Amino acid sequence: MEWVTLLGASGRTGRAVLDAALRRGLRVRGLFRPGSEPNPVPAGLAIVVGQLSSAEDVGRSLAGSGAVCCVYGPRSVDAAPFCAEATAHVVHEMRSLRMRRLVVQTGAMVGGDAGNLGWLYRGMARGYRRKYLTLAADGDSQERYVRESGLDWTLVKPPRLKDGPARRRVRASPTLRIGAFAVIPRADLAEFLCDELTRGRFHRQAVYVSG
Repeated sequence: MEWVTLLGASGRTGRAVLDAALRRGLRVRGLFRPGSEPNPVPAGLAIVVGQLSSAEDVGRSLAGSGAVCCVYGPRSVDAAPFCAEATAHVVHEMRSLRMRRLVVQTGAMVGGDAGNLGWLYRGMARGYRRKYLTLAADGDSQERYVRESGLDWTLVKPPRLKDGPARRRVRASPTLRIGAFAVIPRADLAEFLCDELTRGRFHRQAVYVSG
């Protein structure tokens, strides 16, 4: 696998994943909203200009890739939900192109499964789901599309993200306990996502990660 498609490449997590992938020698096809493209364009990046809301644009970004990594999400709690629709496009286009490997980052609060959450984090998750009902439902639907896709998928569920250098200490497990103060640097999350793209361990599993 040489080409990978990165969806959500213009966000802070997306930029970290792009950097990590290019350092590994992967070539990346990134879907960018008009005006969000990097300048200058780093070597190894092929830019596809389009929208996640367009199945055609998503399909153009996937063509020729061996795996797909999705790291998009609402930029604020006031944003209109779009993750489920975008993921439905991704799944449909991957099936059409007979692609298999899909890695999707959601979050520890997504999916409504509180079994991995400590009691305080569980209370925070309940509060979020009550206050931001539409966004929570969109995240739940996104995960459902992935789980029911029939693809070789992995859901990656981090707690709070932070900027800064990688610390090279990532804990990852489907049964990992997420406490109230759990956090992971985006740089470490990016390395983990690239690991899953290239030599994945957690096939058809939801894996919780933390620093």
